[in-house]
Parts: sequence; structure tokens; C-alpha cells
Amino acid sequence: MNQFKWISFGIGVLVGAVGASLVSSRPTFIRSGASTVLSHGIHAKRKIQGWAAAGRENLEDLVAEADQKLQDRQSAKAEATQE
Repeated sequence: MNQFKWISFGIGVLVGAVGASLVSSRPTFIRSGASTVLSHGIHAKRKIQGWAAAGRENLEDLVAEADQKLQDRQSAKAEATQE
């Protein structure tokens, strides 16, 4: 996972550098188009982050429920052995 972050970061830096050089040397319509594409990319990124946060929250809830069930079983087993 950590390696994927660095690869993604490197690709982003590369694309950003190429995009910046293209935008600075081209006419205004390319700059306008580039900003539109970037705005859509930012929108998609935020949407994906929202989905990831919701998924992470659901997973945390599931783990908490599983942990509670484990503790309940252990308590029941301890009570049964005391009797």
C-alpha cells in the first residue's frame, strides 16, 4: 500500500510537470480546457475519498461488532466454567 502511494505521487508529479509546461507555452483555450479537466479530476478524487471514508467507517463498525461478540463469548465461557 505504501509503495502504491509513492508510485501515485510520482505519476502525479510527472503529469503535473508536463501539464504545467504545456499550459504555460500554449494558447488560452488549452489553459481553459486543462483547468476544466483538473476540476473534474478533483471532483472525482473527492468523491472517491468519500467512498473510501464510508467504507473505512463501515469496516471499523464491523470489527467493533466482531470484537464485542468475541468478548461476549469469552465472558459466557468464563461464567460457565465458574459454575
